[in-house]
Amino acid sequence: VTGRVFAGARPALTGIKSLTGHTSGSAGLLSLIVAVRSLDTGLVPPIAGLTDPLPEGEGLHLVAGRPLAASLRVAQVNSFGFGGVNAVAIVGGAA
Repeated sequence: VTGRVFAGARPALTGIKSLTGHTSGSAGLLSLIVAVRSLDTGLVPPIAGLTDPLPEGEGLHLVAGRPLAASLRVAQVNSFGFGGVNAVAIVGGAA
């Protein structure tokens, strides 16, 4: 499904839990704030501490080392919680 959605593109992937730890109920909101700021600034923050990704991550565009400057139009935030409490938000930058 992902391949059809992104049509061969490799969207930048990041995560903030390595910086914040698990913040329970606010984890999704914090990720959403980072996504909106990324749309505003054009910078995708790196995954803190990511130096040697697992082989399963091969082919993914994991942001590591330093922020990635990118022309962003939309961001997707996935929030998967314990017990099946899951949400996905898609946000777009201001026109």
